[in-house]
Amino acid sequence: MKITAERAFWLLDYYLCHGKVLVFGGRILGEDAACEAQISYVWPETHSVGMKLLSEDQRQTWDRIVPLNRAEFHLFQLGDDEFEEFGNAQFHSVLMLVFQDGTTMFLAEQAPTTIVEQ
Repeated sequence: MKITAERAFWLLDYYLCHGKVLVFGGRILGEDAACEAQISYVWPETHSVGMKLLSEDQRQTWDRIVPLNRAEFHLFQLGDDEFEEFGNAQFHSVLMLVFQDGTTMFLAEQAPTTIVEQ
């Protein structure tokens, strides 16, 4: 479902304030990329966000500033019909950023794991 930039920035700020480690994925310049990420800054007034991309072992990080002023935002949540295309029960929501040049980025929030006592 398409959402407003205001709602997208609220979500990004929520991820920042709660220290969420997200699953990042995207198609950038025709290449697929995937890793874990954290939001490090949110600037709604300049329509940009700072992201820290994490290596698999989380020993290396890369900081990136992503301008979002021309992005379209979509939110898919568990239970939505559109969520089925992601087909992964490990996530409960996916924020998709779509840019005019064809770049697409995904920030997925992992579902909390529960321990079932026997």
